[in-house]
Amino acid sequence: MSRRAAQRQSTGLTFLTPAMGVLVCATVLSVLGAIVLLSASLPLDDGAPYRFIEKQISWIGITLVVGLAILKLDLEWARKFIWLGYGACLAGLGLVLVDGIGTEVNGSKSWIRFGVIGVQVAEFAKIGLVFALAHYFSLIRSDTRTFWKGFIAPCLFIGMVVGLILLQTDLGTALIISLASLCILFLAGSRIVFLLPSALLGILGAIAFVRYDVERWSRLTAFLDMEGQKSGDAYQIWQAIIAFGAGGVNGVGLGNGRQQLRFLPEAHNDFIFAVVGEELGLIATLVIVVVFSILFVAGFMHLRFAPNTYQYLLAAGCLLTISIQAIVNLGVVTGLLPTTGLPLPFISYGGSNFLVMGICVAILINTSLAWGRPALKDSKRKLRELS
Repeated sequence: MSRRAAQRQSTGLTFLTPAMGVLVCATVLSVLGAIVLLSASLPLDDGAPYRFIEKQISWIGITLVVGLAILKLDLEWARKFIWLGYGACLAGLGLVLVDGIGTEVNGSKSWIRFGVIGVQVAEFAKIGLVFALAHYFSLIRSDTRTFWKGFIAPCLFIGMVVGLILLQTDLGTALIISLASLCILFLAGSRIVFLLPSALLGILGAIAFVRYDVERWSRLTAFLDMEGQKSGDAYQIWQAIIAFGAGGVNGVGLGNGRQQLRFLPEAHNDFIFAVVGEELGLIATLVIVVVFSILFVAGFMHLRFAPNTYQYLLAAGCLLTISIQAIVNLGVVTGLLPTTGLPLPFISYGGSNFLVMGICVAILINTSLAWGRPALKDSKRKLRELS
């Protein structure tokens, strides 16, 4: 145990931890997201203008309940069910592809509906894969740098999940899972000589996968010529840039934005950051970037207290899942990256993603509480005389 961890245990100040900084950042982003979502979603349904914000508040409530349950979960005990959970993720991803079960939304067949509730199975596969990789690498600590056990086997776990998601044509989620998993392999000790060629092959494979679909390829490359394609495939990005320009430094005022009035598609979801830029201005967008940065730094500092490989990689995977998705979304909305259809964590509308991001935060808080308490209770501690 590190000296810092011992000091934290002795003081009992488990609430003054980097993980609690992650919670504060997530809370700030969620509150801001609910406020902006109310403005962005009002024009979407004249008959029920508060429908989206009501659903989002419901998901926030569900996330709080699930998060509190996770705080009580013994993560070491949960290891007994990790492979069962991973198998359930694969089964769910497969069921989505079955006609009559899976539902297509915005070109991706990645949803299963239970009445009025829609669940995006690929979102929960993010958590399932993080658990599986963390557990696996904790079992092969002496073989993490080998080719078969330390690289090929975990790549098979990743490949099965990513492959099923690609069949749903959900390229954005596949990208996030691939990037986060690659980082986990690196942190676990997989050799760079294995990781770099595989990353290059993955990029080339993704290009080849999309290249044969002329329409999808055109949408992905439209950001390279936004002005020339502003009336075509780059329309969404171009409207987002207009929103940022209209907002200026201070914004036009909450509720006074015009881009969400049928001009900017998915203004309440993937492109809500542009609504923030128009209504609240440059200062608010910079605040969001800073809060996400603090969230990452706080989470990174939290990793130093990890007691074992499993919990270290589990916490790191949750932190990377949030951070990488935030970076990609911000890059897309500002025209730096091709459109991927990914929501901005804690801010965009979407129940499945909000719940998964909340679970990631809850796991980080869980590990913080676990790492801050003694390994053995005094009543169970056994001492032995040494002769």
